[in-house]
Amino acid sequence: MIAIFSIICLNFFTATTTINLTAKNSTYFKIREALIQTEDHLSTGGDLQLSSKEIEVDKIFMKYKIEELEEGSRHPLNNAASMHFFKAKPLIERSKVFRFLQQMPKGALLHLHNTAGVSSEWIVRNLSQLTGLLRCIDQKGINILTFRENPEKHKCSTQYVAINEERQKSRSQAAYNRSFENLINLYTKRPELEYPTIKHVWDRFQNMFSTVNDFIHYLPAYRVYLWRLLKESYDDKIIYIELRFTTFELYDRLGQVYADEHFLTVILEVVSSFQNQFPDFLGVKLIYAINRRLETNEVRNRVEILKKFHFAYPNIVIGFDLVGQEDKGKPLIDFIEIFKEIPDTIKFFFHAGETNWYGTSTDLNLFDAILLNTTRIGHGYALMKHPILWKAVKERNIAIEVCPISNQVLHLVWDLRNHPGAFYLSQNIPVVICNDDPGFWGAKGLSYDYYYAIMSLASNQAGLRILKQLVWNSISYSTLNKTEKELANGTLKRQWDLFLDGILNEHRKEAKTKQEN
Repeated sequence: MIAIFSIICLNFFTATTTINLTAKNSTYFKIREALIQTEDHLSTGGDLQLSSKEIEVDKIFMKYKIEELEEGSRHPLNNAASMHFFKAKPLIERSKVFRFLQQMPKGALLHLHNTAGVSSEWIVRNLSQLTGLLRCIDQKGINILTFRENPEKHKCSTQYVAINEERQKSRSQAAYNRSFENLINLYTKRPELEYPTIKHVWDRFQNMFSTVNDFIHYLPAYRVYLWRLLKESYDDKIIYIELRFTTFELYDRLGQVYADEHFLTVILEVVSSFQNQFPDFLGVKLIYAINRRLETNEVRNRVEILKKFHFAYPNIVIGFDLVGQEDKGKPLIDFIEIFKEIPDTIKFFFHAGETNWYGTSTDLNLFDAILLNTTRIGHGYALMKHPILWKAVKERNIAIEVCPISNQVLHLVWDLRNHPGAFYLSQNIPVVICNDDPGFWGAKGLSYDYYYAIMSLASNQAGLRILKQLVWNSISYSTLNKTEKELANGTLKRQWDLFLDGILNEHRKEAKTKQEN
């Protein structure tokens, strides 16, 4: 009945008929309410029916959300939903909404880069303390961290210094640790001053990969690093990851260098060991990612490596992507002939449209990504500007890997309420919430990105329905096969039920305590 009435109401926007505002009946307000309900029904999660228990939890969540939004409206300087993450993070961490999201199962994480996936704070407390860690500065002025002296490889312009010795000689170890963390974290108190343009932040961002690459790929370090990547995700209620990885040479204490195959073997060993300890973690699948600035011959060589990996582990190494700053990299169309050589069993997961530009090679990558039958689109920030494409994405059920904090930190948008993800959610365009490179901006897990998704991208009135849909989207749009998805959905359902009970029990205890006081 509501649907029929809503259709009638919508006709008022396309017909010349006007509503008589002086009428004594409530037609105007009925039509207005029906239009609002219709729009809500068309958005992500609009078709989802909540159980009675979920309705109770939604009421609790919405109380937290509305209180926080109203406080932000009264005091804009405390409105975390509109603020840059570097300034909002302390506010977010005190938020009841955030604590709710931390308890919420999140299903799968489908866009995470291997070398920026661990919190910088943990790296400082752990990896930076390992014996033998060295630092030099290369010819571009970039700090290089490593466990081996190889001036030619690292292009050092300075002598190597031992990190442990530097730390011991410093006046304050805490201050030294903060300066060390600054090498691997974009955080600044004043991002608007330190990163006035996208070039400033991307230059620093890409330099940090140069800083950590040799450091992380020291074999003893890489094993614990990868374990920590899994653990930070698992602790944030993630049960499965599709990880973008690039092969680097691993090396050990004796200086022995290991081939690409060993890199993959180490990943599989660590994941298997992690699953033995945490059986409800369902594992990792790998998307082979190479830099989009490589020459054509090198891309072709890397594709051959991908094929080798895929044929050896067809259910683990499942995809291919090009990464790096899209505005400065080569467009997808430059590699069409190479893409033709990739077997159909290897899926594409292209970064595309990670730009503010319109009508450039970067946003035109969206056309090629869709024509090449990409399984998902990384970022897809510019998709909203291309109506034919976003309609095609919706019809073909191609999910957009939306990474709110990444898009903000890397200078595409300051106020996340203006992020095109809001449009994607309003149109029920397939979306999965992802975190991209959380270690490089002081985040971990998905809770921070979910905070912005529900507080900034979603309607003020959106609650558990949209959250639940986004969580289940993460499984639906994963590359898990039918049997694996059944297992994942079963695990997620059990976790979701426990989550609901936990929220309700916590709320009852709080209410009882208030009553007693």
